[in-house]
Amino acid sequence: MKKPVVDYRKLRFSNITSKEYRHLLMLTGWLIYFIMYFVTENLIPVSKCHVVHSRVDDIIPFNEYFVLFYVSWYIFMVWSLLHFMLYDIKSFVRAEKIIIGMQIIAVITYIVWPSVQLLRPDHFERENFCTWMLGILYWGDTPTGVCPSLHVGYTLAVLSAWLLIKELKAWKKLIITAWGLMICVSVLFVKQHSFTDVWAAVVLYLFLELLLFGRDIKLGKRRLGDRRDGELIRDLDAMHYIMPLMYPNRCDNEAYMKLSVDISGTEEYIKKFNAEHPDNRIAIWDVVIAAALKLVKLRPQMNRFIANQTMYQRNCVTAAFTVKKEFKDDGDETLARIVAEDDDTLSSISRKVREQIALCKTQDDESTEAMNFIKKLPGKHLIGLIARFLDRHGWMPQSVIATDPYQCSVVLTNLGSLGMNIGYHHLMNWGTNSIFIIMGTKQYKPHFDQDGNVTMKRELDLAFTIDERISDGFYYGRSLKLMKKLVENPELMERPFSEDIL
Repeated sequence: MKKPVVDYRKLRFSNITSKEYRHLLMLTGWLIYFIMYFVTENLIPVSKCHVVHSRVDDIIPFNEYFVLFYVSWYIFMVWSLLHFMLYDIKSFVRAEKIIIGMQIIAVITYIVWPSVQLLRPDHFERENFCTWMLGILYWGDTPTGVCPSLHVGYTLAVLSAWLLIKELKAWKKLIITAWGLMICVSVLFVKQHSFTDVWAAVVLYLFLELLLFGRDIKLGKRRLGDRRDGELIRDLDAMHYIMPLMYPNRCDNEAYMKLSVDISGTEEYIKKFNAEHPDNRIAIWDVVIAAALKLVKLRPQMNRFIANQTMYQRNCVTAAFTVKKEFKDDGDETLARIVAEDDDTLSSISRKVREQIALCKTQDDESTEAMNFIKKLPGKHLIGLIARFLDRHGWMPQSVIATDPYQCSVVLTNLGSLGMNIGYHHLMNWGTNSIFIIMGTKQYKPHFDQDGNVTMKRELDLAFTIDERISDGFYYGRSLKLMKKLVENPELMERPFSEDIL
């Protein structure tokens, strides 16, 4: 026998608000609803109610046998909620959220727009067990407060929870679906509700489904709320959910950090690697780019971005850097972009860097060509307004995203190649880039041991500007330690990027 996921034998009033049992508090919605329903049923006279009727009601015949499906609703609801409560808390909470939403909206509707249906037959043409049950039902349940039909609405709420259980076998889902649909149809044949009540319940259910769980709905390969370049983070903690709302601009939320890396072993590794692979030589710049990409691959929170005050998980790992075609004042700049794959290594990233640099020095990259084209267009302010709107909502064409460096996981710049040390570089409110890395010059720096002895070590300074909203300081600290470890030990990047580091 399947074991319940929660031990309700330990439930007490004192611990009902604990994480283990607090889902049961949702059942209080039923008590509040029944009290309010009783009040509306007794305080609002029938003369004040609006008659609900549809032409479809005149087409649907009365059939007392459908009362069997109608009353089975009570079994359906109790059995379903009890099963969820014992074995699937997530489904219980899901169904109850929709039910509570329906209860709130229904009570407000019954007060603001009271309704009544006059479809019940004056007498039964035949006497049998089903008509006897209907007689009791008609006596105990007044025909007021009928639109929307909660009989239908509750059924749909529970049915949707059943259908979303992945472990449930298909034939069981088919039986439950047939049962639920027959319950919904039965309200029409026993004249408990008008067709208008039914479609109003369906509309209400769909509204609450979209309102409460719309972000989980899939549209093709993406779920509702996802962007072309990232997936909406749905299990975000409260603080990181609120921060983008309070501080919407990326440039206002920069965390600046500096990292000094001992590259003595790194330079030895590069020297040995180049001697063994003269046709695929690497440089310290390649090591830094590869380390940044592997860092983002292994530390997924570093690959988050915030757009339109919402946090997303980027669906690829990319790096971008600027290439100077000629080292002179009027030398053109172009943009290089690298996409990291799971099977990439330091060697393959180095090849991609060389290919991008060679391409940039011989021809304009696609983003530069696009900017040159836009420069010729009239109405620059309107173009800027439209572009920012598209960028903010994730509707920018894929061709633009694929060539824009500020749509990348990390942007890097090599000031060391210009003989300059690290400095500060801001982030951009445009695009989705959350990390900017600057590489400075290689220098000898003194290191003191506990006895005061000095040792000169070859070091490389790296500067990081990070959007502080995407994670927390602890995560950043561990990430920078990993970056340092990767640069100091490039042999760790000989294995595929998707492999973790012990």
